Amino acid sequence: MEKEELLKEYGVDLKASLDFWGDMNSYNESLKEFRDSLDDKLKNLEYYKDNEDFNNYGILAHSTKSEAKYLGFMKDAEIFLQHEMAGKESNKDFIVNNFNILKETIEKIKKLLDNYFKDMDDNNKKIIIADDSNIMLNFIEKNIGNGYQIIRAMNGKEAIEALNNNQVYAILLDLNMPSMNGFEVLDYMKEKELFEKVPVIIITGDDTEETIKKAFTYPILDVLNKPFKEENIKRIIVAINSFYEKN
Repeated sequence: MEKEELLKEYGVDLKASLDFWGDMNSYNESLKEFRDSLDDKLKNLEYYKDNEDFNNYGILAHSTKSEAKYLGFMKDAEIFLQHEMAGKESNKDFIVNNFNILKETIEKIKKLLDNYFKDMDDNNKKIIIADDSNIMLNFIEKNIGNGYQIIRAMNGKEAIEALNNNQVYAILLDLNMPSMNGFEVLDYMKEKELFEKVPVIIITGDDTEETIKKAFTYPILDVLNKPFKEENIKRIIVAINSFYEKN
């Protein structure tokens, strides 16, 4: 089942939401933020209820309703609307008597979205970033874009372990690393005939002619010389995707 079907079966108006958000990436980012906020929303709603702070209860129910509507959860938004109005009217009896329904609604959304994002994570394209610099790892991971699951490796041994234990979409490989360097990883990939299955981008601070020539004796896709910019990362992702289109 496509992950979007989970939402549609629940009753999410995905078409209307995409008219608002524009594309699935933007929608999913907001949907994940909504999921991550639900535990705190429920906790605070219960706190306001127990302390009879109906003004803040209504305000939080209102914002939860609005977010739910923007994301296509129309039926659930109606429940949040009822609690918004009850908060504005300080209708204690309604809030107390119907709070379990509100709680169950939030729990159902949480369960749905946990399944939705788990399904998405299981299908993410896994990219190994092998570099002994945490700064470089963080920079690449931040700018690599949505739809990819990043596997970090601090040296060549960890890169090879990740290659052996995962279905890898691509590897971004530094050449100068401790324990086992990038060229040793390239030798391993050549021995195991992995280049036809896994595209390789070299990332290196050594831009000497000798090093670059040696790198291109292997069937790599490209070399990124450090320091590089966000647009360079976007370019190599295009190259990686093209690798699979051609094969």
